[in-house]
Amino acid sequence: MEDNTQTPAQQGGIQPATGTTQTSVPTPVEEREYPAMTMEDILASEAQEPQSVTRGDIVDGTIVFIGQEGIAVDIGAKVEGIIPLNQLGDEPVTLEQAQEMYKSGEQIEAYVVRVDLPNSQIVLSKKRADQDKGWRVLEKMQEADEAFEVEVLEKVRGGLVAQVEGIRAFLPASQVDTRRVNDLDPYVAKPLMVKLIELNRKRNRVIISHRAILEAQKAKAREETVGQLEAGAQFEGEVVEITDFGVFVNLGGIDGLVHRSELTYGRFNHPRDVVKVGDKVQVQVMDVDGGRERINLSMKALTQDPWEGATDRYSIGQKVTGKVTNLTNFGAFIELESGLEGLVHVSEMSWTKRVRHPNEVMKEGDEVEAVILRIDPKDRRISLGIRQTTDDPWSALPDRYPPGTPVKGKITGMTDFGVFMEIEEGIEGLIHISELDVQRVNNPADLFKKGDEIEAVILNIDPVEQRASLSRRRFLGGGPVPTQRDYVSQGGGARSDRFSSGPGGAPRAGGRGGRRGDADYAYNAKDASQGGKISTKLGDVYADLFAQFGLAGDKKEEVQADASTSTTEENQS
Repeated sequence: MEDNTQTPAQQGGIQPATGTTQTSVPTPVEEREYPAMTMEDILASEAQEPQSVTRGDIVDGTIVFIGQEGIAVDIGAKVEGIIPLNQLGDEPVTLEQAQEMYKSGEQIEAYVVRVDLPNSQIVLSKKRADQDKGWRVLEKMQEADEAFEVEVLEKVRGGLVAQVEGIRAFLPASQVDTRRVNDLDPYVAKPLMVKLIELNRKRNRVIISHRAILEAQKAKAREETVGQLEAGAQFEGEVVEITDFGVFVNLGGIDGLVHRSELTYGRFNHPRDVVKVGDKVQVQVMDVDGGRERINLSMKALTQDPWEGATDRYSIGQKVTGKVTNLTNFGAFIELESGLEGLVHVSEMSWTKRVRHPNEVMKEGDEVEAVILRIDPKDRRISLGIRQTTDDPWSALPDRYPPGTPVKGKITGMTDFGVFMEIEEGIEGLIHISELDVQRVNNPADLFKKGDEIEAVILNIDPVEQRASLSRRRFLGGGPVPTQRDYVSQGGGARSDRFSSGPGGAPRAGGRGGRRGDADYAYNAKDASQGGKISTKLGDVYADLFAQFGLAGDKKEEVQADASTSTTEENQS
């Protein structure tokens, strides 16, 4: 029986689909030139039996023509196989693109997807053939534990996607680096060396790892580094992690810790202010704990200690400029150079103002000028003063306010032994309780309150101790006005006396250093030899006071009488 089955070439390059009805509508037949064949070639080809193909085979064939349905390939079977355009690659291909990529007569490898000889149909796939070839390559790589390079295509949830030999491979985020990586964007569209850690063809699962490469390199470098680890050894390392307590530095396969106290001699708030991840740093090994695999490193050990030669560079009385690095309740730290700081106590910030906190005068980051007051290389301390950079207003006060000068001001503070009066802004003097009024005053609060404006005369000003004593009683005519400096026995009027001297002359907490009053305002001193009884008569004390002030004998007698009465009452009680 004659076989009237037409070949795809006789059908104009288009193979009919199974089950479709062929119409007799004439179609234009494309004229193609076929290779010249001799009778021997025809007889030889007829003598060859058709190749048997089954699903899953990888076959080699020759491209016969390229049509709208795909590429017709002669694979030596009874019929030609067709590679649809969508099976040429991962991305769809148009007819024009296929004609540019492939030419008739070229060899091509394809995967047999389906064989339907009764319907004269064999469906092929070049994409599947490439994948099969890729799987075979991957299997060989896995057997050899071979590293290879891939290009990352995109970031997906949980990791990255790359393509290996035409097969999509997944790189989990945990396998990107030896440390956790939160941002995967920098790896996209970049080449990366990886290894296969899982290959499952049935489940089409390919897992790759870059971490495996790094760990292998780290293990090799670790062996080389461990042999050189000893106290005093120096290395160049890379900062790999920064924490609150220090910095981890990779020495080559092994990490060491630079504690924050070993970073630098200078002051800083956080280690990230000193170094950044990725920085190359020079470190020295402090000690090695092989059992716990801990290595303590130091960066500042390789830098010069700023205290070396500090006494040669700085001297007492020298003016310096520095940056405010820290404020505390008791003062401010000034950085003179990296790692060298001095302290300005609050008592050394102003001549006249009582500074309660340094933030009233300065803030962190300010550049300030100061004078060196003391250097202690042993304790690594420098004491500075800011007020010393300006003239002391107390030094000119005795000339501007000689004894007997009347002044007017407000009461700025009150104590049991008198009141403090403002002479001028920032300058205060003490009016002792005995100098408050012509009449005896038992409690200053009975006559005055803070903020009252009163008038008095200057008794004495001591610029060295920064004390001023005044008298309201003499201003009211209760005694002669002094014409020369006669610093009275009750002491001057340093405002800090209210905070530095307690009953019996005992120092009080919170007083300003260097200005503690020597005056003892507790006239009823107790004699330990008399069991704590009062050994000084009140009349004798007041008699001595009035003698110093030059008062008449009548006043003295009145005071003695009052004192005798007081003594009698005390004895009765």
